[in-house]
Amino acid sequence: MLQFIVSFFTTPAIVIAVVALIGLLVQKKPVSDIISGTLKTTLGSLILGIGAGAIVAALDPITKMFMQAYHLEGFVPFDELVVGSVAAKLGRETALILGIGFIFNLLLARLTPWKYIYLTGHMLWIHAGCWAIALNALGLPSGTIIILGSIIQGLYTTLFPAMAQPFIRKITDSDEIAFGHGQTLLNVLGALIAKPFGNPDDSAENIQISEKWNFFRDMAISMSLIMLIVAIPAALIAGKSFVEQELSGGQNYLIFSFLTALKFTGGVLVLLQGVRMFISEMIPAFHGIATKVVPGAKPALDCPVIYPYAPNSLIIGLISGSIGQVLAILLIAALRWPVPIPSMIVAFFASGSAAIFGNAVAGRRGAWIGGFFWSFVGFLLSSWAMQIKLFGDLSALGATGVGFVVPDGIAIAALIRAIGALCGVGL
Repeated sequence: MLQFIVSFFTTPAIVIAVVALIGLLVQKKPVSDIISGTLKTTLGSLILGIGAGAIVAALDPITKMFMQAYHLEGFVPFDELVVGSVAAKLGRETALILGIGFIFNLLLARLTPWKYIYLTGHMLWIHAGCWAIALNALGLPSGTIIILGSIIQGLYTTLFPAMAQPFIRKITDSDEIAFGHGQTLLNVLGALIAKPFGNPDDSAENIQISEKWNFFRDMAISMSLIMLIVAIPAALIAGKSFVEQELSGGQNYLIFSFLTALKFTGGVLVLLQGVRMFISEMIPAFHGIATKVVPGAKPALDCPVIYPYAPNSLIIGLISGSIGQVLAILLIAALRWPVPIPSMIVAFFASGSAAIFGNAVAGRRGAWIGGFFWSFVGFLLSSWAMQIKLFGDLSALGATGVGFVVPDGIAIAALIRAIGALCGVGL
């Protein structure tokens, strides 16, 4: 049963399919519309996942080339790997927090003014694991971990989308969807910090380019060029033997780096197509939930749902986030804290989203500030959490050489530690 709960909630396509099906059923749609709407919503979610998988598959070898080229060592900031690694010891608690917390989210959405239903499956799982680990570090018994973790999960999945919603309204020019991701805190803080320094009318999406450089306006071209600039020098410096023996399976290292950079862009294009299909079907289907089950409810969805609204800002976030990571690592090394390995995945998904938030309130300057702020502060937070053992001894739980980078989880875990200290509980 616990395995089923985890599998259900961490498979976005299934969760989305069920939500769409319920929404269409309560609206008493014709059978043909129910079948079409459910399948298209599911397909959109699957296409989105295929695109995201392609992006991660391309970024992983690029990150490894980068690490080899510039002789970087440290821990890997990878939330899913942390939670997965501790499953043998805290899997039961994580599963129950996930399931009970989701029910609590539905109740809060029904009974409070915050009508947000959190549907980002992998983030539900990550945060459930995060609370389980943080509470376990206080030495609490399993039952207490489950009860407190479920309460925290329900409150988090209700309140944090509400915190992001004013920015989502600006980004999408609507109030139909919400933001459900663990990067919310730094997205919002970065946008608020950027606000005095820019003008939303000076949007990054309105950037004018000379006719001879007009091809840069095509996101596929500009993103490909950026990734080629990152990947090929990293491959050259990392060396032919390393790339061909460790990464490419014998394929020529320059051809491998060239194709990997372009595969990244291909993944982005697939992801955006999935988002468009998913949103076009999900919103009408979710209307049934909003009107019948939880009146006024909005689906809190994964970060890629905002990418089509600001593709230029997304690219700015990738660039500024990469710069922010490098500078953060230099500061962390000077402080002699644990060093997070640079992550192009974080630069794209997290700093890209933060740049879109920043652009919504401060234009192109906001995009640069938001993207930079997320990676710089996010990496400092991740390193700090490892330095003070915020989540206890992760290695003893099975998570060796990896750490959390999700800022919402780290911030709330710090609050859990502080409350525990006030109550005389904890390390």
